[in-house]
Amino acid sequence: MHIARGADRPPAVRPHPLPSLQRLVDRAAGSASMTVLRNDLFRGQAVPEHSHDVEEVLIVTAGAVQVEVAGSAEIVDAGDAVIVPAHTAHSFRHALDEPATVFAVLASPDVTISTPS
Repeated sequence: MHIARGADRPPAVRPHPLPSLQRLVDRAAGSASMTVLRNDLFRGQAVPEHSHDVEEVLIVTAGAVQVEVAGSAEIVDAGDAVIVPAHTAHSFRHALDEPATVFAVLASPDVTISTPS
């Protein structure tokens, strides 16, 4: 059994308005096919528009965020998941007063991020 321990992979604190980012699972943690990222968002924080070469599932586990996928935006609450097709521009931002947590699950252990030109 291989366990990727969160304590061994501390979150990276990034400059505002980016949320902290924890790379919980990826090739370096022993995965052959997945990446799992944890984003903790507070007031005013956001992940800007970007895309990936693989499908991504955004899972909100606390609070609420506004997710935009291919120009369509919706509020997504704790317990909801958003499926983002490969090569599709998407972003998300903090939506309410309470903190929010979003797990991003990607179908590659070596995630690449493309930002619009």
